[in-house]
Amino acid sequence: MLAGIFLSVGSGGLRLIEERPLPQIARQTPQILVVGGGKGGVGKTCFSVNLSIEIARKGWRVILVDADLSCSNVETVLGVEAQVKLDVFFLQRGGKDLNAVLCDTQYENLKLIPGTTGLLDVANPKYQQKAAFIRELQLLEADLIIVDLDAGAHLNTLDFFLMTDTNGVLVITPEKTSIDNAFKFLRAALFRKIERFYQSPEVALLLKRTESLRDFIATVKTSELFEPEMRKQICGELVAIARGIRPRIVVNRARNAYEAQIAANILSKFARQNLMIEPESLGFLYFDKCVPEAINSGTPFVVSYPKQKITACVADIANRLGFF
Repeated sequence: MLAGIFLSVGSGGLRLIEERPLPQIARQTPQILVVGGGKGGVGKTCFSVNLSIEIARKGWRVILVDADLSCSNVETVLGVEAQVKLDVFFLQRGGKDLNAVLCDTQYENLKLIPGTTGLLDVANPKYQQKAAFIRELQLLEADLIIVDLDAGAHLNTLDFFLMTDTNGVLVITPEKTSIDNAFKFLRAALFRKIERFYQSPEVALLLKRTESLRDFIATVKTSELFEPEMRKQICGELVAIARGIRPRIVVNRARNAYEAQIAANILSKFARQNLMIEPESLGFLYFDKCVPEAINSGTPFVVSYPKQKITACVADIANRLGFF
């Protein structure tokens, strides 16, 4: 477990002033799967909803969380209308409890934490509120919690994506724009984690001037802000932080398995060469005209089109995640 390093700049350069252990997640907490991707419209919500139903139908206790704090739409895709919104949690005074916004769905073993109303006060929560949200997620009674994130690389989205190192899912399509945006999202997440790790304005400033982790490490090695021993220590820590992040890739709207693999390979290559991150391919979903029909009807395609190849893809991903 890495520790939080707090740095300051003095006459002798950057020096260590405090080291604090970062909190660990208890072993008996539910597995959390966080679904992001950077670009909007790639199918993150549709994937999250259908995967939730597929795993719940196998008998696992699943909670689907709409963590889009500005334009939530899980309820629309799922075909439910929640009476209580996530606003209630963020506006609670004193102790916070996510069970207050947990609601049942029409599917057995599947519960929902709906999104917010999109009001400005809730769309931009303070860091302490986000930390409380993550902490309370880990206390919910479930086998799996699937968190559907907002599009883009806003701080809220990055902080939620970073709540787990190995269960972050990047949903992309085979288009170059989607792959590019997913890479930029992953880079922003890595840099956000580095920034939070060091809690140093100087480190944050250097990060804004670089486009890859390799460039950042090269900058650290020659920066006069750092003493020689500190340079070596920081470079080692940066590599450890990057290698600790193991995102999984799901390619949506693929015409065949080959196209999906090519897209996943391109993103993985970019991440490995520039960020020292090694993503893992989790699977793919076929392009299927039944998807918009299912969304408009409010009945997810794993229910309304059980024999389609895209439904079999979702089942395969559920199996790869260990939910048989």
